[in-house]
Amino acid sequence: MSLTRRHFNLLLGGAALSAGLWPGFAARSRAQNAAAPLRFLAVRTPHGVDRDYWIPRPAAGGEPPAADMPLGELTFEYTDSVLGPLSAWRDKLSVLDGLDTQVCKEKTRADRHGFHGHNEQGALLTGAQPPEDRMGNYDNHPSLDFYLHSRLASPTLLTAAVEGAGTWKCMSYDNGGRPRDPQTDPRALFRQAFPADFKPPSTSAPQVDYTAGENMIAAFDRSALLRLRDRLVGPERRKLEQHVAAMDALTARTAGAGSVASSMCTLSMPTRDGNVRKYTGVEEIARAHAQVIAQAFACGRARVATLQILNDYPNWFTELPDVKTPQIAALYGSGFRFHENLVHDYWSASGQTKLDMRHAYTAGLRWSTTHFAAVLDELDKTPDPLDPSGGSILQNTIVFWHNEFGHDGHDAQETRHPAIIAGGGGRVLKLGRYLRLRNIQSRERVPHNLLLTSICQAMGLSDVSYFGDRDLQTRANYQGPLLPLMV
Repeated sequence: MSLTRRHFNLLLGGAALSAGLWPGFAARSRAQNAAAPLRFLAVRTPHGVDRDYWIPRPAAGGEPPAADMPLGELTFEYTDSVLGPLSAWRDKLSVLDGLDTQVCKEKTRADRHGFHGHNEQGALLTGAQPPEDRMGNYDNHPSLDFYLHSRLASPTLLTAAVEGAGTWKCMSYDNGGRPRDPQTDPRALFRQAFPADFKPPSTSAPQVDYTAGENMIAAFDRSALLRLRDRLVGPERRKLEQHVAAMDALTARTAGAGSVASSMCTLSMPTRDGNVRKYTGVEEIARAHAQVIAQAFACGRARVATLQILNDYPNWFTELPDVKTPQIAALYGSGFRFHENLVHDYWSASGQTKLDMRHAYTAGLRWSTTHFAAVLDELDKTPDPLDPSGGSILQNTIVFWHNEFGHDGHDAQETRHPAIIAGGGGRVLKLGRYLRLRNIQSRERVPHNLLLTSICQAMGLSDVSYFGDRDLQTRANYQGPLLPLMV
């Protein structure tokens, strides 16, 4: 599409149309489109990892021999493996090894008192440095979920947690960088997603003729408009920029928003409340939250959600038989606490004590992995009404699983953060891969901001070239997506 000044006024005539003359556009059915809309879910579990027991291995043991390998050539099942419960999902996920929360160490601080790895929790979705006062205000940096929710005009933003979260350990932050409290009761989350006046969308075709709007979006050539913008000045340039912004917003709203078939938009309120009571209830509550999120995705009530499974100081880890072993009981007695004792002491232990602690530590982390696997299962068994191929919600959801700690200690460690991308990124993100990113990218550091940018672009926001701390957005090593992950 070649644009000249002569086209300018014609384009501006459509700007008003794109900005709001089709109020029902976001409610149109997309069932006949080639692909269903992508959704986004961020899942977090606590307590860090020992990287050596988190990555997949060759069957004979040792490090994967290549920086980019099919997971089918590696195993998740070995002694003390944290990834074991995900073995059945290997073709639907990619393991990212080598991400750094570099932003947490970029800026100098006169006083780093009290800063430790737990603070990095908020940085993982904001891409910004944690606050010095640990109170959770991220200097007007929204988290990725809030940003996507705003850009995609999602009806609701679901923020859920098992056992809640402390202020400076939240996942989700609004445009002011303020923490958003998660909903701990799946029943309350359901009521938020589906208010009393909600009715499953009709299966009937929309009554409004959207042909003009479809044609306009099809003809929208963003790059050509930007080239024309560079040749304009003053009011004409501002008007064209407004038009581009309006078309971006309209395109995002229509990229999957729509009415869905009521026969597949089934609603079932969870019977489980948010009170854990026993360690076996953690997975039950996580599943219940995932069920609500899957229903909200299927019914067009949300395209973005977060789920935090356990806070940093839960007691339930200590109930696990593989955690509270005779060896651990001999070390700590009846007052044993997983976080305060085992997680803190693990990194300084040695010899047989180290081996005993490793087994208990990785068993706790593997328990967290089962919760993530349960979330994938709930998404996978929910049909997607907008998928003409009959796929599931999981097939059309980018799932990002992360943890606040990287490798080598229970402290502020920015290196080698564990990250898994799962679900429906296959159209735009490579799945079924092990990616050792430093080797692939030939970088000393691979800022996790690149992953956040990749997710934005995968969700259709091609104009996002950087996500996170504004002071770093001009730095070349912080810009662009993770190319090894992109299709």
